Amino acid sequence: MTKTSAAFAAALKFACTLAAGVMLVSATAAQAEWNAPWKSKDNALVIDAYEFNPINWTELASDDRIAGFINKASDGLPPEWSCGKASGDDYKLCKNRWWKYSVTKELYMTRREMAKMKGLLWGAYHLGRPGNPREQADHFVDFAEPAEDDLIALDIEDNNDEWMSLSDAEIFADQIKIRTGRYPVLYTNGSTARYISQNKAEYPLLSRLPLWYARYREDITGKFPEETWPSYALWQFSSMHNCNSRSCPYRVKGAKTDIDVNVSSLDVAGLKAAWPFAELIDKPKAPQETDPAMLVASLDEGTKAEIAKAAKPRTEVAKAKGAPSAPVAGTLAAAYGPSEVHATLDPLKILTEVARKEQDGPKRVVAEPGAALAGAVLDTAAVEQLGDHVETLKGAIAYAANEIDRLFIGRAEAATRPEGVSAPQLDEMPNADRRAGLDPKQRSRFLAIVESAAAAQRANALPMPARVLSQLGPDASERGSRVVPQTQRYAGLERPERRILSAFAATR
Repeated sequence: MTKTSAAFAAALKFACTLAAGVMLVSATAAQAEWNAPWKSKDNALVIDAYEFNPINWTELASDDRIAGFINKASDGLPPEWSCGKASGDDYKLCKNRWWKYSVTKELYMTRREMAKMKGLLWGAYHLGRPGNPREQADHFVDFAEPAEDDLIALDIEDNNDEWMSLSDAEIFADQIKIRTGRYPVLYTNGSTARYISQNKAEYPLLSRLPLWYARYREDITGKFPEETWPSYALWQFSSMHNCNSRSCPYRVKGAKTDIDVNVSSLDVAGLKAAWPFAELIDKPKAPQETDPAMLVASLDEGTKAEIAKAAKPRTEVAKAKGAPSAPVAGTLAAAYGPSEVHATLDPLKILTEVARKEQDGPKRVVAEPGAALAGAVLDTAAVEQLGDHVETLKGAIAYAANEIDRLFIGRAEAATRPEGVSAPQLDEMPNADRRAGLDPKQRSRFLAIVESAAAAQRANALPMPARVLSQLGPDASERGSRVVPQTQRYAGLERPERRILSAFAATR
């Protein structure tokens, strides 16, 4: 017994030690992303520079941790294309801008070739200034000429009037998407990133761009806006602000202390796989609402038992009780149970019962749903009386149809009948003789009526415009064509019935 207790205590101590070690390793790995990650030799580094940073490419590429190089491309709006209207100092300034633009462009293209020749990843950024954001985006794309695997970024130095506004930055990013098919990375400082995170409803696009974070301190635990960006794409941790001849977070071979250095949370292989960070950051998932359909899972045991009881096959219930099961009403089983426990309705039986009660007396009685109506049929006298009513209705409809024909067709015949020819004589005349006896005006009127009737016959009272039907195409399915002509649809009916159904179809 003593030996067993000692062994158990030793095992428990070992398990606790192991768990503590795992927790310590996990905490260390989590903190490494926010606390001086550049001190780890596993994290990849990226250099970014502007046109006045001197670079020794051989020495710089000798550092295996440096995996990429990002260079400044465009700055605000492009310079004026012509300096002809300027004079004096304005003319000299205009010329100087063009000189700087052309030199910057040439240096940019040269550095891109050198970096790629050294096996480095390449990227370019635009320095956002006040001014038309779409024109600046076009300027950047035309200047940088980015390849599909080149990182593209927008540099917003701070959230004030000196730089591009955050609202314009949203427009800039949208224009970049239009021009290149992808969104840029957002470069900005800690305070601006926090402001965007706190107002992400106002900046729905900026808050989803991959973040290139500029913060010159070793530990950003609790300061990085993790609620919007789970991590940074790059973290600029060293620049002329905190690097000098006496101390520097990381000294880059082949460059001076004013060079900007960035760290990735990934190693070199991981950074190459994630480059150029072309995907938007996923939106944080909203709390899931309770699905009403799943509320049945939270029922008490008694209700669940009732539902399970109602769900038994009908034959089993009949055998157990010796009688057919009755509909379940007023419980959840009526809603969630099988169809056997629902009240069934027979529309034919209900209509038959209504007709029988109306025949018995003036009081109208409507059968209650689910009532037993079996055996309710009409007697012979009632059937004969109903048939007489139907025949009377058909006669009235036929009379009305004939009156309509006489009213409209009679006027048309009178308008086109030759002088001295009665209606019976006109009916016996061939069509050619009818046309021969008409004067030019009457013949024109007659032809118009005939052509109008032929056009109506061809149209067949289509229920939708012909231009729509022509786009549907032929129907080769077994259900037949999409449109059935009226002459075919009602061919088996008498004339009065055809008129009623045609009028009903025309008003649908």
